[in-house]
Amino acid sequence: MSTGLPPRRGSNRPAGGWAPTLTPKTAVRIAILGGIALGLLGLLLIRLWFLQVINAEQYAERADGNRLRTVITQPPRGNILTRDGVPLVTNTTGENLVARPRELTGERRRQVLAKLAPKIGETLPALMAKVNAGDNQPLQSVVLARNIDPVLYRYLAERRRDFPGISLEETYLRSYPEGQLAAHLLGSTGPITAEQIKDLRRRGYAGDETIGVDGIEQQYESVLRGTPGRSVVEVDAAGEPLSRQYVSSRSPVPGRDVRLSIDSKTQIALEAALAEAARVTGAVGAAGVALNPKTGEVLALGSFPTFSPQTFVTRKEKPVSALFNDPDRPLNDRAIAGVYPAGSTFKAITAAAALRAGIITPDTQLESPSSIVLHKQRFRNFRENSHGVIDLAYAMRVSSDTYFYQVADDLWRAQSEKNDVYPLQAEARLFGLGDETGIDLPGEVPANVPDPPWKKRAYAGPDYTDFQRSWLAGDTIQLSVGQGFLQVTPLQMAVAYGAIANGGTLHTPTVGFEVRDPNGRVVQELSKGRPTRPLGVSPTALESIKQGLYDAANAELGTSTSVFGALPEGVKVAGKTGTAEPGDGGEDHSWFVGYAPFDDPSIVVSIVIERGGTGANAAAPAVCSTMAANLEFDPDLCGDPVASR
Repeated sequence: MSTGLPPRRGSNRPAGGWAPTLTPKTAVRIAILGGIALGLLGLLLIRLWFLQVINAEQYAERADGNRLRTVITQPPRGNILTRDGVPLVTNTTGENLVARPRELTGERRRQVLAKLAPKIGETLPALMAKVNAGDNQPLQSVVLARNIDPVLYRYLAERRRDFPGISLEETYLRSYPEGQLAAHLLGSTGPITAEQIKDLRRRGYAGDETIGVDGIEQQYESVLRGTPGRSVVEVDAAGEPLSRQYVSSRSPVPGRDVRLSIDSKTQIALEAALAEAARVTGAVGAAGVALNPKTGEVLALGSFPTFSPQTFVTRKEKPVSALFNDPDRPLNDRAIAGVYPAGSTFKAITAAAALRAGIITPDTQLESPSSIVLHKQRFRNFRENSHGVIDLAYAMRVSSDTYFYQVADDLWRAQSEKNDVYPLQAEARLFGLGDETGIDLPGEVPANVPDPPWKKRAYAGPDYTDFQRSWLAGDTIQLSVGQGFLQVTPLQMAVAYGAIANGGTLHTPTVGFEVRDPNGRVVQELSKGRPTRPLGVSPTALESIKQGLYDAANAELGTSTSVFGALPEGVKVAGKTGTAEPGDGGEDHSWFVGYAPFDDPSIVVSIVIERGGTGANAAAPAVCSTMAANLEFDPDLCGDPVASR
């Protein structure tokens, strides 16, 4: 329709509408805006592709993580049994209280743990620290309390929805059918510590397991622990299972059983003997080892005072603290970590050194006066006894100090610091003293065989003179009778005398006997193939030492004849008493180390009673009653102790 108006002058637009003029500047702006829009659209498409293609599996796992829960089931540890099948450590069940870090996030974590803390006797910061530490492995549960009591269990079981992210998990606890028997030998179990976690995670541990602490539990952890199970279950928003069916499941594999070389009757008798000797003498500590001299297998190992391993299952603070703070040190395994002067039990080694060096022969006659002056110093015999002119076997029988002082003086003259030659110390080390025996137990100490280089190191510094650092003749004289700077463990002395008993072979002692799978099949023999070393003592020399040890326990005037002399043929004992001065002016330590039967030894026993007096007074009767259980003779045949060397 015509408006009747003429068209605008200069307009090129077609009739029928009006539009702004598209200038070059406007066109550029439109192009930029279009490019931005296309760029944003491209980024959106890339992000969608990234989420749906590249990270699809990851986000699917996260979605499943909210819907599925992985439950790690700890296996029962293997049992520990004696050689004759008596169970020393088994399992029972209990309940652990655990948190799932993934389901406890943000403020809810603090709220739930604040409500839980007073129920389990913990502080909120302590619980927060435990759960926060588990954020590195959010799929793993964090143990908040172990082996909770039944009252708390029922309370939490009835209020599960009040504590989201918290659950109760069945666990296995160690049980001790024989009570305190062999407590030091067995060790205990406990949670992984912060210092251990990094190393153990590299070895496949999650971090919340219970592991072996000391003793057999620690030594054979890899055998006893088993393989954890792994199950996946569907859960609701509160983390509770939707059904009893598992999405997937792998059952735990129980740990393998460890059977020890320990003989239950001998172990019971040894521990009873230590306790009785301590009761009679008032000793604060005692220790003993019995082993088979032919194989090195440990038949019994005990330390007094002892403790209940059950304390470390319940893990109540006061009883555990009491054990650690007890001045009598009940947790210290004195059999492998207690160090003492050997006293006259060391004379067998002095004899071997003198015979090897050619200083004496078995028939060498020396005066045994009540005292003797050497290097302008008087050395006294025990109680200033005088025995006349005697040979080596007789010197062993009556434990003549003055005989061995003269022998030691010659050994001192034979040593050479320039050439690093020390005959007495070399013999002691050959017998296994001054070094760990290699027993399959943690915590063994090497003790000490002193020599001139050691004394220089021990007395280094400006507080000592050159004279004090010097190795004197008196040092060797004291060493020859097991005194001075010498330190040994009961285990070392048992191993040394075992080598005498078996004819000259030093065996590495072993406690583990064999490993059995859950079906009872033997899968590993632990006591086989342990290192041995020949002493190199001549048969003639060894026989003279053995004769002296036999006479000391059976002949007239023998230092322990009053205890062993009445034993019948077939179970005759050979051995040596020791009365060791502790160096602090207190009562002497009582020692006895011996083996039986003399003709075919099957057991060697080493016992020390701290502050127990003479060797025959306390240690010898304890050895006799231990041997009675092993060799099956009447312990009433063991005679009365006397105050002899």
